[in-house]
Amino acid sequence: MPFRDELRWQVTFDDQLQHMGETPTFNEAPVHEVCALYAAQVCPFVSSPHARLGDAFRKGQRRPETLVLTGFDRTAAVFGRDSELQVGKAILMFEMAGLHRTYHLTGAGDARDAYEAALRDETRIELDDSERRIVDILCAPTPEGEDSGAVMAGAALFIGAAFCPQIRRVQAMKKFTQARDDFYFQLAANFLFQPDMMAKFEDGEDPSTAAATSWFRTRESLPVVLQQWRTDGARRVRDVTGRRPRLPGTTPAAPRDEAAIRRRKEAEAALRKARRKKR
Repeated sequence: MPFRDELRWQVTFDDQLQHMGETPTFNEAPVHEVCALYAAQVCPFVSSPHARLGDAFRKGQRRPETLVLTGFDRTAAVFGRDSELQVGKAILMFEMAGLHRTYHLTGAGDARDAYEAALRDETRIELDDSERRIVDILCAPTPEGEDSGAVMAGAALFIGAAFCPQIRRVQAMKKFTQARDDFYFQLAANFLFQPDMMAKFEDGEDPSTAAATSWFRTRESLPVVLQQWRTDGARRVRDVTGRRPRLPGTTPAAPRDEAAIRRRKEAEAALRKARRKKR
């Protein structure tokens, strides 16, 4: 489901957030509040302070004691980067901005109470037709039994994700992006020059591509991250005459959010105070 104006939640532990800088990055996509609180009850790693880490560097170490769910105003950027834990593998990173709220959960009871409160206050998300098409596709395997999310990722490349920094290095995307002149990159570049070309894909045989292009063509404004990717792509591609594409209505990079930074520092100070009391 889309986020609309909701906060975007990430999972941290103990005082981890204090050491992540003003623009913390995560190797997981942000989730809705109720989803984060649901995971805090049912996910074996997130829900239990007795869980053990399993990567090669920390295998057998116990998970930190306090689960801290952090809600941000927005996703500032998405890019590929070498994994610190999986040698030789690249992963997507999500840079978050505007820390707004946190949950500090030390047990199942905390998580249950917070979840029930969030569920009572949750606002139903109304979808338009193009959004519904995408959600319906993502909620079931493809007719061939494939992971619909992986197939939809290919459609996302067409509409601009092909220009996501370092996307070609990310493991799951390599099957789409084996070379610089790959089909997905070429089509994404052509869409920059001639966006009306997308119309012929709206009723195409591939449902993911049809849904993605229909969604793109019916947006009054694009998400900031997608605008950033397309702007980056417009700087990189040329037509046969050497001309660059012009993108209408491009949104500039978000300014430094001083209020959000102040809120985050206040939250960090409150966390340090709570930890001192606990000792």
